[in-house]
Amino acid sequence: MKLYPALTQSNFENPNNFKNYVKSARATKIIVDEQGNIHKGETYWSRAYFDGFGLPAQGQAKPYCKKWVSWGCNNLKQHPKNKHYAEHEQKTCKIAHCPKCFESWINRQANRSTRRFSKFAQNKKFNFRHIVLSPPPQRAKHMSYDDLKKWLNQVLKIANIETCAIVFHPFRFHDREKIQPYVSPHFHLIVYGKITNTTEFYNKTRWLIKNKGDLKKDVDIFNCVRYLLSHAGVRKKTHVIRYLGDISYRKLKVEKEPQRHVCPYCSLPLTIFFIKDSSKSLKPPINHVGLWESDNFIQYYPNENSRKEEGIPFYELKKDSEEYTEELHYSFEEILVVRLNLPQITHRKYKVSQLKFVSGFSCTKMFNFF
Repeated sequence: MKLYPALTQSNFENPNNFKNYVKSARATKIIVDEQGNIHKGETYWSRAYFDGFGLPAQGQAKPYCKKWVSWGCNNLKQHPKNKHYAEHEQKTCKIAHCPKCFESWINRQANRSTRRFSKFAQNKKFNFRHIVLSPPPQRAKHMSYDDLKKWLNQVLKIANIETCAIVFHPFRFHDREKIQPYVSPHFHLIVYGKITNTTEFYNKTRWLIKNKGDLKKDVDIFNCVRYLLSHAGVRKKTHVIRYLGDISYRKLKVEKEPQRHVCPYCSLPLTIFFIKDSSKSLKPPINHVGLWESDNFIQYYPNENSRKEEGIPFYELKKDSEEYTEELHYSFEEILVVRLNLPQITHRKYKVSQLKFVSGFSCTKMFNFF
């Protein structure tokens, strides 16, 4: 399942709404000081609060967010022309609160959800549909999230909803620009199956139910989930998306996404490298993916003799230039990956070094024929 970066026209939301929410998440108030200088103040969304929930992108970015990392493989004997393989990519912290990385978080979560929905919907009769359930606003805004969840569980039984994904939205917006949130708790659901009559449901529960339309294709589901996450309620230790019924984690197992950072030439896991100047060749572009001269790279090794780890090399592109600067920042995730991959890389290089001809590494041994 691949990402769908482009928003397409659908019958449940205007495709521009997602972009509007992303802009609104970063929109800041203008402050004019006593000298008449203009400064950026806090974001419009930063004061939104409901029982520990806020809106995405209102936290602090980490020092390495959106900086580049040089992943690579220097198992040169198994590469064409004995060159180094490099994959330069931007680092993301994958956190909803990060103002730099929250779009990456949205895409990642939407992609996972789409894979789950797609697997469940194979050879099924109905499509998923986008539903909005809204409790009576004057009562709901004075309740806790846990109480709202219990109430919702009762309502779902009355609506005959068993298989669904739930995204909680604590806020709505006063304006079309989506920069003035106010407390109005409600739930967005992606539902599989039939739903009870709207009038009958309201008379029994006093909840409003709106059917926003069917999601007929994977791209419709992806765009819908991405739209919902762009202004969902986010709180520590609380899942933004909950799965119930036959698409829950307990009942539906979905294959993990393929492992990233694997060399396409020798299938070894990649590790991290410093990029250096060389008299023999120019440094690669910061977004380069593919083969390059090995003289421009030095392998990174975690410091084994110190409790405080050395920083991972990150690279930042200069404005209006193709040049980039190196910064060292601690990143537990990258250090852990390097530590896990180094033994396999070292073992492979040793095996290759014992062969007279490198092609012998992939040859079938004689005893396999008997």
